[in-house]
Amino acid sequence: MHLALLHDGRPALLRVEGAVGAPAALFFHPFPLHADAWEQMLSACADAGLCAAALDAPGFGGTPPLGRVLTMDYLAELGAVALDALGARRAAIVGCSMGGYAAMAFARRFPERMSGAVLIATKATPDTADARKNRERQAALALQAGAQAVVAEFAPRLLAPDAPPAVRRRVEELAARASAQGIADVLLGMAQRPDSIPDLPRWKAPTLVIAGEKDQLMPRAEMEKIAQGVPGARLEVIAGAGHLPFLENAAAVAPLLTGHLSSLPGRGR
Repeated sequence: MHLALLHDGRPALLRVEGAVGAPAALFFHPFPLHADAWEQMLSACADAGLCAAALDAPGFGGTPPLGRVLTMDYLAELGAVALDALGARRAAIVGCSMGGYAAMAFARRFPERMSGAVLIATKATPDTADARKNRERQAALALQAGAQAVVAEFAPRLLAPDAPPAVRRRVEELAARASAQGIADVLLGMAQRPDSIPDLPRWKAPTLVIAGEKDQLMPRAEMEKIAQGVPGARLEVIAGAGHLPFLENAAAVAPLLTGHLSSLPGRGR
C-alpha cells in the first residue's frame, strides 16, 4: 500500500509492505531512483514479519520536488514523519548511496529512533571540492537540459560493467521518474552534507555494511571506513555486483538484510 505524508506543508509518498504495527524498517533510496527500487527487499522484509516502508524523496517517484536545496537533514526529518505515520517509535534504517547519506543524517538527528542500520554502497566522508563542483554542474545541467541529461551521465556507472540487460532496463525505468528539479535540488543537498566519520563511533545501533565487488562509483575503502568506524559493524561484499547490489543480486542481499533486521534487539519497536 501507499501512504501520503505531509511534512512542512508538502506531500510525500511512502510505500509500505507488511503489517503496520510490526517491527519497522525504513528505506531511503539511491539517486536517481525512487522507492520502487526496494520492491524485492520490502517483500522479503514483509515475509520475515517486518513492516517495511520506503520513501520517495522529493522530486522522485510520486513525491513532488521542493524547488529548493534538498538537504540530507530534510530527508531525515521526512523519515521521522514516516515513522510517526506508521506508529513506530523506532525502526531499522536502510539506505543505499544517497539513501545512506540520509540514513547518517537520521542517525545524527534521531539516534533514539534508530534500532539498527544497513548501509549499502555509500560513504561517511563529505564531498571533495571537485565533487561539489561536479554536482553543481550537474544540477545546472538538469535544469537547463532536463533530467535525462544527468541520468545519461550517471546511469552507466550504477551497475557492474557486465550487469544483465534486464537489470539495466529496470534501472532505466526507475530513473525515468526523476524530475529535473528534484535532481537539481538533491545534487545541491548532497554537496552540502557534513562529514559523518566523527559520528560513527557514537552509533549504538547494530549495523550491517554492504558493498558491491564491482562498484564503479563507491571505492571499497569508503565502505571499510564505515565498518571500522561503527562499533561492532560488519562488512559484506556482494560478488559481481556494482553500486546497486540489492537490485543486481537480490537473492544474495535479501537474506543478509532480513537476517540482520530480524536479529535486532526488540526488532525495532
